[in-house]
Amino acid sequence: MPFSDCHRGPRVPSQPLDRLAKGRPLRYGVGVLPSPAGVTFDPVLAAGLVTVGGIVVASARAMRGEPGWTWRRWSGVAAVLLLAAAWVSPLQTVASHYLLTAHLAQITLIMGVVPPLLLLALPTRCTVVLPRPLRRVARALVHPLSGIVAINAAFFGWHLTGAYDASLRNQELYALQQLTLLAASAMFWWPIVVPLGDRRVLSRWATLGYILVATIPQTFGGITVALAKHALYPTYASAPRLFGLDVLTDQQIAGACIALVSKIALFTAFGVVFVRMLNEAPADDDGGDDDGGGGGRRRDSDRPSPHPSGAAAWLADLNAGRTVPEPVPATTRVPVGAGPRRD
Repeated sequence: MPFSDCHRGPRVPSQPLDRLAKGRPLRYGVGVLPSPAGVTFDPVLAAGLVTVGGIVVASARAMRGEPGWTWRRWSGVAAVLLLAAAWVSPLQTVASHYLLTAHLAQITLIMGVVPPLLLLALPTRCTVVLPRPLRRVARALVHPLSGIVAINAAFFGWHLTGAYDASLRNQELYALQQLTLLAASAMFWWPIVVPLGDRRVLSRWATLGYILVATIPQTFGGITVALAKHALYPTYASAPRLFGLDVLTDQQIAGACIALVSKIALFTAFGVVFVRMLNEAPADDDGGDDDGGGGGRRRDSDRPSPHPSGAAAWLADLNAGRTVPEPVPATTRVPVGAGPRRD
């Protein structure tokens, strides 16, 4: 059914919508699909959006006046706006009722864009002191291994045929799926962004390897979906078609999008690593007079270091960085020609 026929106002429903209305009730007992151009309000997702907005506001107040406060504040604003575009917009309606491709666009925002922006908006230091047991649990949750396991378990667990098709028929379950994917993605992005003054576990280049390893299963999953010869999710198969996409074409595009999520994550990681390199550049400056040519003094070169007793005085001067110019050799006289020598 064409897109324009789905929202012309009240009229006798077409055959696909009529068949769905007489079948098993959909979300909250509603038997008719909403218009793909409409906005489906979900109280669970709205509560999640409000919570994220509260975190951003509290973070902006906590780090007011700190270096980088302005761009961190706008990073949080962008995270909230993109999350609203994913959860409170026609994208949410189309993703949860009509097209698998729209769902993949939705989780691309939730898993690949919103989490790093949200973590970048957090303060550079944590002002809340947790008890030791909770600190250990938190440390385990944000470990790189936990991030890899969490993001793949959430992604594949929710997109198995039975689990995902059940979420399409139940609004609370679909909302739980979205919140789970956001939380697992935050765990995955934590070792990359390293907010709240946490200690860095991965080097800058190990970060890219971390993302490569984590996204390899998703790449193979996307290939599997793209090459499937039958409809994987019956709810999408029975829904009215939009934009002229049949079920298999929709699956093929969605499978390509799954593989594309890993590439977007890599590009985002490059951006995060680059931003952190700029942010950490002043910390690497030792205040010397090195103008980039390598002539600056080594850090801690003036710090006294122990040396064996009875060592020569020049060794202490060398350790302290004190040197003297080398003596200029005396001018030697060389014979010129066969005549008498000239000074």
